[in-house]
Amino acid sequence: MSALEEGMQIHGVVVKLGLHGDNVVSSSLINMYVKCGKLEDGSLVFYQLGSKDLVSWTSVVSGYAMSGKTWEARKLFDEMPERNVISWNAMLAGYTRFCDWSEALYFVYLMLDSVKDVDHVTLGLMLNVSAGLSDHEMGKQLHGYVYRHGFHSNLMVGNALLDMYGKCGNLNSARVWFNQMNNWRDRVSWNALLVSYGHHHLSEQALTIFSEMQWETKPTEYTFGTLLAACANTYTLYLGKQIHGFMIRHGFQIDVVIRTALVYMYSKCRCLDYAIEVLKEAISRDVILWNTIILGCCHNHRGKEALELFRIMEAEGIKPNHVTFQGILLACVEEGLVEFGTHCFKSMSNEYCVLPRLEHYDCMIELYSRHGYMDELENFMKTMTIEPTIPMLKRVLDACQKIECPRLGEWITEKIDEFKY
Repeated sequence: MSALEEGMQIHGVVVKLGLHGDNVVSSSLINMYVKCGKLEDGSLVFYQLGSKDLVSWTSVVSGYAMSGKTWEARKLFDEMPERNVISWNAMLAGYTRFCDWSEALYFVYLMLDSVKDVDHVTLGLMLNVSAGLSDHEMGKQLHGYVYRHGFHSNLMVGNALLDMYGKCGNLNSARVWFNQMNNWRDRVSWNALLVSYGHHHLSEQALTIFSEMQWETKPTEYTFGTLLAACANTYTLYLGKQIHGFMIRHGFQIDVVIRTALVYMYSKCRCLDYAIEVLKEAISRDVILWNTIILGCCHNHRGKEALELFRIMEAEGIKPNHVTFQGILLACVEEGLVEFGTHCFKSMSNEYCVLPRLEHYDCMIELYSRHGYMDELENFMKTMTIEPTIPMLKRVLDACQKIECPRLGEWITEKIDEFKY
């Protein structure tokens, strides 16, 4: 939780005392503004400095990198008169945080050519890169480096290794390494192992790990979210119910994130009535929770309920987004509500300022094709503001052949032929 107002008051005191030229104080101010979401103000402090030292340069690079402005961060990084391992880590952390894996990998090689000694932060970030790229060989080489240079007992590095093995699909190595961490592993280690098994749809094994976990540490909301996602992905309703019951019995807080995970699990497991009950119990409901239940209704072929829930959502003052409209259009497809679906599609940009995306156009094509509205489909295809994909065109062509609409069929065939040349 940021305290921007207090930070700005301190900044005022710094200026009054004439300390704004002090690099240590200014670096702290830069960090404060960045962490409070005021990157521009932090940047202004940096540029007002007469002489900029390594700490202030690193602070502003980190600010841009961790705010997602990696291009600007890299430009500043390249301008730095000197760098240390912390500066390199700051830039690399920006790439990994925003999953820019190709740039991150290139930067890793550049760093290894320039820096003699890396630290535990560097190794953790490099392991994140190998996990993001699912590069198991790179991960194994890093593991060897970790052992040779005495980083194996560092908890941050150990958890990064565990995450890497899990994301690369090597669950045996993940489990072996986890067992080797028995003297220093923590809650994060257990969660990383759970995520690995859940990610590979091994929900029963994940639940076994959860049982073992309770002998050593207390689960967190993140733990339950991981387990519920695993149950949803494997349609394991009875395990999902067990986890839900465990949370209630042990008094865990069911916040909006966990409630969303419960709604998703029950919806995926074809238990929509339970999902709706979980929704009703919520004190506050955000757009993600509403989207989950609306899409859950569509998944269970209950489009009318999706539309009813949408009306309640709007009555509560929740603004729909592009995901909401995908659910609404899918509900219209399910229920054959062509006119209402057309109205919803047009209202996206006219009333809600939500630009239609590829998935919305796809829904409209399905709506018109499935229910035989060929004139409307022809008009829609010829006035689309984005280029239709080959699967879209083939779906329309199938509808033309099924319903015998040769004029549109010829036009679609020409469009498909254009893709070939």
